Amino acid sequence: MTLLTPAQAAGMLTASTIAMHQAGVPLMRRILPSGEDIAQWAHYPPDDCISPQSGARYFYHCHPPEERGDGEHGHFHLFLGKSTMPAPGAFILRPADDASARADVVHVAGLSITPQGLPVALFTVNRWVTDEWLFAAADILDALVGFDLRDAPGDALVNVWLTAIVHTARPILSGLLAERDAALRHAAWDGENRALEILSHQAIDIDQLV
Repeated sequence: MTLLTPAQAAGMLTASTIAMHQAGVPLMRRILPSGEDIAQWAHYPPDDCISPQSGARYFYHCHPPEERGDGEHGHFHLFLGKSTMPAPGAFILRPADDASARADVVHVAGLSITPQGLPVALFTVNRWVTDEWLFAAADILDALVGFDLRDAPGDALVNVWLTAIVHTARPILSGLLAERDAALRHAAWDGENRALEILSHQAIDIDQLV
């Protein structure tokens, strides 16, 4: 896998969006089991979709309707692997159980999706939400150049689409992660405070990304 330029990522985002439309199988039908009602809080796929080479991963899930953002059906959680960080030992906060099966994760952002499969917002969360290794925004941005899901299992077009979204939205992610860090500094880096969940949020439009 090669690093993506902004122009390449924008081209990938456009091409994968068109390909899903032409195939008549939109994003939501590629993520969720056919003919099944989505279960609130369940992960799709159950064990995450993970790139064996880059360590990038994601899952999709839905909160109860009263806990969803405006126009949101559910959202992706997008991750890097701790081992891909520029200095893996330079974390700020560690998982509550760093021996768990998902102990390697570093959360990049959440990506809210409409029922029609369109991206509507990006957001960041406090450490407890995803039980991640929390790294500073600058470290995550340094590692983000290697975010790539194109060799991951599952639907190839979804993997391309999410890879492209992350790279085209890098300027937005930079601001959101900086805002997240500022909120946590103000809270004395309290990653376990259940009153602090969404730390930064920005509405997005796919047309603005390409």
